[in-house]
Parts: sequence; structure tokens; C-alpha cells
Amino acid sequence: MRDLILTLWRSKLLILCVAGLFAAGGIAYALLAPQVWVSQAEIKQPTLKEIESLELNINQLMNAQVPETAFTAFEKKALYEDFVNNFNSFNNKRQFLLEKGYLDAEAARHEVTDGKGKRLLLRQMAEGIDARAPDKAKEDVVLSFAASTAEEAKARLEQYIDFIQAQESAAKGKELDTLWRNRIKTLQSQYESARADTLKQLQDDILRTEYSLRISQAAGIETPVQNLQNRDSFAIDLGARALAEKLKVLKEIKNPEFMNSDIGDLRLQLSSLQAIKLEALPFHSFAYQASPTEPLSRDKPKRPLVVVLATLLGGMLGVGIVLVRFAFREQGGAR
Repeated sequence: MRDLILTLWRSKLLILCVAGLFAAGGIAYALLAPQVWVSQAEIKQPTLKEIESLELNINQLMNAQVPETAFTAFEKKALYEDFVNNFNSFNNKRQFLLEKGYLDAEAARHEVTDGKGKRLLLRQMAEGIDARAPDKAKEDVVLSFAASTAEEAKARLEQYIDFIQAQESAAKGKELDTLWRNRIKTLQSQYESARADTLKQLQDDILRTEYSLRISQAAGIETPVQNLQNRDSFAIDLGARALAEKLKVLKEIKNPEFMNSDIGDLRLQLSSLQAIKLEALPFHSFAYQASPTEPLSRDKPKRPLVVVLATLLGGMLGVGIVLVRFAFREQGGAR
């Protein structure tokens, strides 16, 4: 052990040189490696203020008898979770980076021209866009966007948030419009069906009244007769004169709503629904706990840590070289 310690002490210059060389390499890497700055924002479930315009459209449809169960996808929690999921969607990240030209700019900066290289670069850039909950016990989510400068990171995070929210607003607007149109089609179908059934019933009543009139005339019953034992569906107990007047009235009826009040209710519902004007107003699927800010320190590389680790690695390698040389000398001396 004494010889080993003495050997290490005598070779301290070698160990220091190797450690210094690695330290210089670590410094060079820390200075030349691409910098990564991460801008963050913290969000929570939206309040009524953020979804006020959406609530106005929903209330219009609910007032027009659209079932409340049709709006489960528009609840605050559902809107919030949809936003977070779409924020993490790789397809949305790719579309954003391509549309804004950030992928091409990054490829040009790294001199990447082949398709495979661009796909790898896209994957790397997409990994820097993230939304996750730091605490599983809470529903708050931290949104992150990585870029080569602090200013770019903040600007791109704001742009990506707006990009996802615009998609959300458009998608929910289309869903509301679909609910509205489907409800109109349903009411129109119910209205037409009820109207056709009522008109068919009117024709049946006219035919039945004509038969009743013929029977009452044949029986010589001109006026209403009480306690007439009439067991069939022909109301001859009304008498011929009453039946003739009834037949005249039935033939004068042109609006089936006189015979079925449900048709009028359906018509009013349909008119109310068709009069609705859904406003394409933007809303927010979240509320800010902390807005996007410029990061105060870079995320990568951690320059002091890189230099320290490189120096330690160099020192360990230098010690290893000395120990290997010592072992060979000892083995040679033994022979």
C-alpha cells in the first residue's frame, strides 16, 4: 500500500495532466454545445370567465330543448383535459413546427438535409414540448417549450398555446354546430311524422263520419238519440244533421295543429332552434396560474456540472493509468 501511494504521488503530474486535459475538454464542450432554454407556464381548470362565450352558446341550445347530456364534452374538466392531451399530441407538435418553419430553420442551422435526419431532429424538438402535472394530487399542469434562446422559448410557448387553443375553439365550435344541426333534423323529422300521422287521422275521421252519416240517414235518425245501444265505431247517435255538420267541419280543417297540439309545440321548438345564431367566439380551456416567462437560466448544458464531471473523469482515468503501469512493473519484478 505504501508503494502504491508513493507511486501515485510520484505520478501526480501525469494525473493532473490527464485531469486538466479532460477539464479543458469539458469546458470546450460546455461552451460549444447547443444551449437549451425552457420556458414554462402553469395552468389550472378554466373559470366561468374563460368559457363565458362558450356558455352563452350552450345556454341558447339548452333553452331550445337540446338535452343537457349532449354537453358533457363541454364541461370545464373535459375542456381542460382535451387541451392538455392536444398539447402533448405529437401530430400537433409536428404541425406547429412545420407551419411556423421552426423545423426547417433548425435543420439549416445543424446542416441537416436528409429525410431521416430531419425526422430525428423533429423528434428531438418535439420532446422539448411538454405538458405534465408536477403533483399528482393536484390538477395543475406545467407547460414547457425548449428553444436555443430564452426569448425564443417564451415566444414559441406562447405561440404553441395559442395554436392549440385555436384548434380547441374550432373543434368545439364544430361540435356545437353539429349538435344544433342534428337537433334541427330530429325536430323536423318529429314534426313531419306527427303532421303526417295527424293528417292520416283526419282522413280516417272524415271517412268514418261519412259512413256514420250514411248509416244514420238509412236508420232515419236525424237528431241526437240518448241511450242508443251503439257498440261499433260509428257515432250514429249524434244524428244525421250533427254528423253532416261534423263532416263539413272536418273537411274544412287544413291545419293539423287543430287536431294535435303536439305539432304546434314541435313547430315552436323548431322555430326557436332555427332562430339561434351560434357565435364563433374564442374561449380558453384553462386559466393561468403563471403566464409564460423567459427562463432565467439555461436548462442544458449545466456548464459547472459538465466541467466538474469531466475533471473527475480525467482524474479517475489518470489514476487508472498509474495503477495499470504499477501493476505491470510489479508483475515484471516478480518474474
